[in-house]
Amino acid sequence: MKKIPGWLIFAIIFIILIATKFIFFSKKEDKTSTNKNKGNQTVAANYIIAKSSVLNSKLYSSGQIGALNQIDIIPEIQGKIIAINFKEGESVKKGNLLVKINDADIQAQLAKNKAQLKLANEKLNRLKKLIEVKGISQEELDIQENEVNILTADQMYLQAQLAKTSITAAFDGVVGLKSISVGSFVNTNTIIASLVQLKPVYVEFSLPERYSQDITNNFNISYSYENSNNTKEYKAVVYAIEPVVDKLTKTIKIRAIYNGPEKMYPGSFVKVFVELNSNKGSILIPTQSIIPVLKGQKVIICKNGLAEERRVVTGIRTEDKIQILEGLNEGDTVLTTALLSAKSGTKLNLIHLKK
Repeated sequence: MKKIPGWLIFAIIFIILIATKFIFFSKKEDKTSTNKNKGNQTVAANYIIAKSSVLNSKLYSSGQIGALNQIDIIPEIQGKIIAINFKEGESVKKGNLLVKINDADIQAQLAKNKAQLKLANEKLNRLKKLIEVKGISQEELDIQENEVNILTADQMYLQAQLAKTSITAAFDGVVGLKSISVGSFVNTNTIIASLVQLKPVYVEFSLPERYSQDITNNFNISYSYENSNNTKEYKAVVYAIEPVVDKLTKTIKIRAIYNGPEKMYPGSFVKVFVELNSNKGSILIPTQSIIPVLKGQKVIICKNGLAEERRVVTGIRTEDKIQILEGLNEGDTVLTTALLSAKSGTKLNLIHLKK
């Protein structure tokens, strides 16, 4: 076989090396150049200028109608019912006699006590005359005075027991359905009926604790019945706010009083509307400008022609805007589009969105 010249082998190796350089290194340089150009790429984005404006927002919450006064009528002593002086579902006034329990035994004890007390007082008066002439000792007089005091205390106790046989209305309200009849024997665990004050009533609802500074006494709210075709709204006025935040829900409990003409039934569920009218300037931006991130939210702003990420704290959300509590200042340029493309340091071509 014919021997290949050495110079030819050297020439082939040189050609292979040159080809390798052009094939591999040129591709790497092209890729680096491409990445470099990509890093210098300008991103077009719409924007808004952050400015302060008055925030008008309506909050929604579930609530429940409650009675200012509501009790179960329960006897303080046991005995037989001898009279029922109310009709189920009727209105009663404070102090009206509702139920009478048999008091014959107490009346008899009271009559006996009165007779004994009368006799004891007469004896005490005689002893007082005798001690003036030293006809008795001071000890005898003291014993008789003590007996009068004991009988007087017994009479007061019997009168208190007698008063418990007459069950009266503790406040103006409506009596519910009775669970006893005349002749029934009741004890201190028997529920005779309920007594509920229907006017006025309160609406109880809860709001997140961040709104605790916006709601004060005499604040007006409105509400309507849930799951009802009646869309009528009723007005109520806040009169009490729970001073402690619920540890589980992080909400505050609020009560508003309704004193209108409509009859409201305690226990009904309602939908509460709370309109917050902030006189303070609030920075509002479009909701699409917010980017959720781990443990918070951020926005992209334009500073000196470059994109910059900014962490923000948000507040009230409306239909298309959200309140910024921290992280933005008036005059900041906030991007509303190209949020995924505009990373920190990206050159921006801002396009004003005409309204």
